[in-house]
Amino acid sequence: MKEKYFNFPIQLLEGFMKNDPQKILNNISDYVIYEDSLKLYEGSNLEKIISCASNYNMTLGNNEKTLVNGKELYNSLPLNSPRAGIKLSIWWDFYKNDKTEFDKICLLSFLAIKSILGRQKSYCKTTNFYLWSRMDGKVKAVNDVWDLSIEVREYANEYQTKKIKASLIHNWGLVTYSRYCRGFYVSYKLSLEELIMEAEKRRKSTIERQHKDHEKELIKKVLDKLNGTRP
Repeated sequence: MKEKYFNFPIQLLEGFMKNDPQKILNNISDYVIYEDSLKLYEGSNLEKIISCASNYNMTLGNNEKTLVNGKELYNSLPLNSPRAGIKLSIWWDFYKNDKTEFDKICLLSFLAIKSILGRQKSYCKTTNFYLWSRMDGKVKAVNDVWDLSIEVREYANEYQTKKIKASLIHNWGLVTYSRYCRGFYVSYKLSLEELIMEAEKRRKSTIERQHKDHEKELIKKVLDKLNGTRP
């Protein structure tokens, strides 16, 4: 049986490290269930909420609260917001069980990378600043770590980020590669060999393009000099 996901806007992760994680996880489920309910044509609003919750094998504690909160969250965020998907099993694991701060920051990193990749990309290149920003529920990359929340800023350094990436590689299925490039490549679908191949192909293409652009500049410079010396 195919596992279900909650697919949600990345902005809903804001405050995950600071607030009670259950509050943020509740916001995610409320948003998704409300959004799903908008696709139904029959029944009252509450009946639609109950029906959509049952699709995730969930019995809500307060259907009215989910309706009100989900609607408020849905109306507060742009429809084209970047999204991440969290497996229902992972959602329940973090909802029911006590987790360390490092567990929580790794979950944020996992979801941040998912949002950067999106649904279509099998891999992409990103930067630490973009990663940290998405971990903080921000759509765009910040230019300075001081623009991050205090809780995420604590992990916004090379030492902590290396630890997080190592955990994602060993426990969350991340594949990453960063040889001779600004930033790093990430994938949850490709093998390391496949990712290296894609990264190196892009590097070769970039080098060749830069060489051609440089050659054109030199040719233009030389021709300008020659034209300038003609009688």
